[in-house]
Parts: sequence; structure tokens; C-alpha cells
Amino acid sequence: MANRSNHYEAAFEAYIRSIRIPCVAVDEAKRAFFGDGGVKNPDFLLYPRCGPNLVVEVKGKRGKNAKGRRPWENWVTTDDLSGLTSWQEMFGPGFRAILTFAYAEPLQPFPLPRENGAFEFRGLDYRFWAVGLDDYIAHLRSRGPAWKAVAMARAAFRRRVRPLQEWLPMTIEAPRRPKPLKERDQ
Repeated sequence: MANRSNHYEAAFEAYIRSIRIPCVAVDEAKRAFFGDGGVKNPDFLLYPRCGPNLVVEVKGKRGKNAKGRRPWENWVTTDDLSGLTSWQEMFGPGFRAILTFAYAEPLQPFPLPRENGAFEFRGLDYRFWAVGLDDYIAHLRSRGPAWKAVAMARAAFRRRVRPLQEWLPMTIEAPRRPKPLKERDQ
């Protein structure tokens, strides 16, 4: 069962259920034994109708800074990465590991139309963006060994991150892989 006290994970689960993607919320309280030691569990397993199954780690971040800009904060711990890598290898080729960043921001006084990509949950708007584990690892940099945290440079992250919806194809005609930013109509 997911940690429902973590509002980012609760919002993610509510969103996934609202679009009717079969999912399993993984118990994070106990570590699985894999090899010589324990391995961090992912947050969710998703089973989209088309495309690969997804092993998901949800990371909650603030959507906008004090100036109203999106800082695209994307740091994770090395434990998150090693756990996702282990699970992706264990599940095999039918699964793909992704890092999903849930960006929360206060509701707007005059809300935009619902097509703005936000998911309203418990008084906040959430936007879900994801990047493939392999792509993230290929472009990461350390935030300091004492923290055991890493991140992608913001410019590299913005080029590679995609809305979560693009990772969840609903039909066979939907693209199986997210399109690079330069190919998208923006």
C-alpha cells in the first residue's frame, strides 16, 4: 500500500485511477531482499493497455518558486536509482523504469480550463512529468556525496522530461515512445 500521508503519491494514485490505468501501489515499509542486501521498493507498478509496463518512483516537488517560475527541480537519491535499476532488471524486458515528478502548486483563483494538464487533488493542482531511468542516469550529476543525492542539469531535464500521459498509451495507435521535444507541436 502506498504511503497515503505523502500527498504527492496520493495524488499520483488518484490520477492513475481516474484515467483507469491498472496499477499496484507497492508497500514501502519493507525492503525486498535482492542479492546480498535489501533494495528500495518502487512506489507503483503500472500496466498500461499498450506499451511496456512501468516501474514508477514518484518524487514530489514544488511546482513554482516564489517568483512564479518553474524551477524544474528533479533531484533524487542514489538509493532511488539503484532500487529502480534492480527492479527493472528483475522484471525484465516487459517493464520500463521511470521517475515521475509530481509538481504541486496552489489552485488558481480563476482556474484555467481542465485541458491545462493539471489534476486537482486535495486543494492543489498537480502536474505529472516523467523521464526514463536510463536517460536520467546518463545525464545525472552529483548534488553532494554527503546527501547521496543526484540530479540532471535543468536544461537537460527540460529537454528529456515528458508529460506522464505520453508514457501511458491508451490505444495501439498512440506513440509507444514519447516524441523528442523538437518533434512536438508546441
